[in-house]
Amino acid sequence: MKQTLKNQTKHSSIALTAVAVFSVIGIGTAQAAPTFTSANIVLDRFGNLECTFRETGLTPGGQVRYDCASTSVGVNTQCFLKNKPVGNSKLLVFHNISAAELVNIDVSRSGQVRAGIITQIPESPNNALVCTVPAEVAVTSIRWCDNSLVDLTNTITAANVSELFTNLVTNGSGSVPSCAVLATMPGLPPGE
Repeated sequence: MKQTLKNQTKHSSIALTAVAVFSVIGIGTAQAAPTFTSANIVLDRFGNLECTFRETGLTPGGQVRYDCASTSVGVNTQCFLKNKPVGNSKLLVFHNISAAELVNIDVSRSGQVRAGIITQIPESPNNALVCTVPAEVAVTSIRWCDNSLVDLTNTITAANVSELFTNLVTNGSGSVPSCAVLATMPGLPPGE
């Protein structure tokens, strides 16, 4: 009986070692396909587009490129002096806005990525509202249209949100048109 128990323990040890070796080198195990287990697109408290997500089934040690993008963005600006609006508001429209740089994220040893990407409100210094000093320009409201979070490496769209709107300043004037109207308006190049 002792001999049988000793042999079973020995065979079990050899079998467990073989399974561990095959698991490490990848033989006998299937790699799961990349999948977003969670994804969310919202506006942060400043009006920026924020994409948060978790993706699994990725190749451990690799890199994945992501984009947090919007098809159209309407930004309403106005001059303020001591928290009071002075002068008229100005609407700026932008199309095809992405994060300032596409984000490459390292994949963990477990084949997962958990991250957040911020796409900031686009600006156009050449077309910006000019305020008389000491007044300062402020974004009063913003509308982001056709927003998406995409894994560009594996061509997987994680989430789509058709419209996000926030009113950042309650006493500002002017408005941002609907997404349908913004899509038909000429857009400014961001950063120019």
